[in-house]
Amino acid sequence: KRLIGFAKTSNLKPGEEEKLSVEIPVKNLASFSEDDSAWIIEKGCYRIYTGQSSDSIELIGSLSADRDYMIERTSHILPLQKKLKEKKAFSGRGLSYQKKDSKKLDKLQILKLSPSEYSLPEYREDDTDREAEKIASELSLDQMLHMITGETGGKKSVVGSAGLRVPGSAGETSHILYDKNVGSAIMADGPSGLRLAQYYEVNPQDGKIYMDFGDRVLMNGLFDKTHPHAGSQKYYQFAAAYPVGTVIAQSWNTEIAREVGESVGREMEHFGISWWLAPGMNIHRNPLCGRNFEYYSEDPLISGKIAAAITLGVQSNSGVGTTIKHFACNNREDNRGVSDSVVSERAFREIYARGFEIAVKESQPMAVMTSYNRINGIHSANSRDLCTTLLREEWGFKGIVMTDWCTTMFKGGSDAYKCVSAGNDLMMPGSLEDISKVKRALKAGKINEKDLRDCVERLVNVILRTNCYKEAEPYNNRFERQAVGDGDI
Repeated sequence: KRLIGFAKTSNLKPGEEEKLSVEIPVKNLASFSEDDSAWIIEKGCYRIYTGQSSDSIELIGSLSADRDYMIERTSHILPLQKKLKEKKAFSGRGLSYQKKDSKKLDKLQILKLSPSEYSLPEYREDDTDREAEKIASELSLDQMLHMITGETGGKKSVVGSAGLRVPGSAGETSHILYDKNVGSAIMADGPSGLRLAQYYEVNPQDGKIYMDFGDRVLMNGLFDKTHPHAGSQKYYQFAAAYPVGTVIAQSWNTEIAREVGESVGREMEHFGISWWLAPGMNIHRNPLCGRNFEYYSEDPLISGKIAAAITLGVQSNSGVGTTIKHFACNNREDNRGVSDSVVSERAFREIYARGFEIAVKESQPMAVMTSYNRINGIHSANSRDLCTTLLREEWGFKGIVMTDWCTTMFKGGSDAYKCVSAGNDLMMPGSLEDISKVKRALKAGKINEKDLRDCVERLVNVILRTNCYKEAEPYNNRFERQAVGDGDI
């Protein structure tokens, strides 16, 4: 059995009924063929069940394919470094409910499947696209190198201490292009609303901000010891707290998820935050994963649908956007920067990447954050298969890709220059060492300047659409009537 769609009724009183309509993209029925590098609807009968849980279902009809249909061709990505010994799947033959339903099936409607092959719709370029291309084409090497790293004053930092203008913010993009009217986008971490310093002090003489990083930011002052500064003025900035991702997903309610996103987006406008470093949406593969609370589900469809709803809610506000993460296959916190997620391409596409695919195609988030881990031996931030081939060429993603914090700064982490060639546009929080490494790689011919300029162009393109500008519009407007979707319904 596989979940292929869901819907939520309104509040029903005892005895009340409500009819629901659920649209099912054909791709939700498809399987990925590694031999063909394609998504395929296999020949056979697809029984359709409805119910309120996986063990309380009723057969209502079936879909029939008279042959194999190739509905989407892909590239081969993320090759295994050595053969993976996989457990054999349980066939499911002989299950009692299947035997019982076989007799019932003859009396129910059977719809014939004849899906067409899917291709990405053509994206319509706008004035901002052309402006970003022009700006990027005129930049010096030094300007480009600074743009692909965050603005931290050249020091190593972590989430909550890298922001310069909004106390407690996670970081911001470079200020180096102010003279070209390219603003600096400010980021705030999640996952349950905006993570900002609840209070801070300002020196009225020079405007210097005093904020003790640590427990004050991460634990909202639970273990905080105050260190007042004489003569300073105290300010407060309280953001709403929301249920964690898992709880939101358990509602099965995309409307509520969108309302949560709308509320977060309004606060982003209020505090001057451009990118929310959320939602997290990896699969609940292991109950010991330290980030499960902010991830949605063990099911990719729920994960993708809830993330898309929250993103559409956030991006209905002017100039703000989400950063879906951690792309991809993050399953642990311990030694997360050097762990290697070994996975077949079929399992990756059908399970671990599928939620991200749904979110990208249905909501076009402003940004995607790569994960710390390797996938089949290659750091996700250094993987062109992930950042370019899959995300942009196959899924039609138009936003920017950023690293997780400090992934290029620790032993065994990702390589700064390989981020550029992969299409990972922004290294966060960024450091002077990252800039030096990319510069040396360019000189040695390990990467080319075009890849660097492409990263900067994509970054400038999205920044120009943020609340760095008073005339910013909701990012959703960029894609109205251009939704990608998953092909035939």
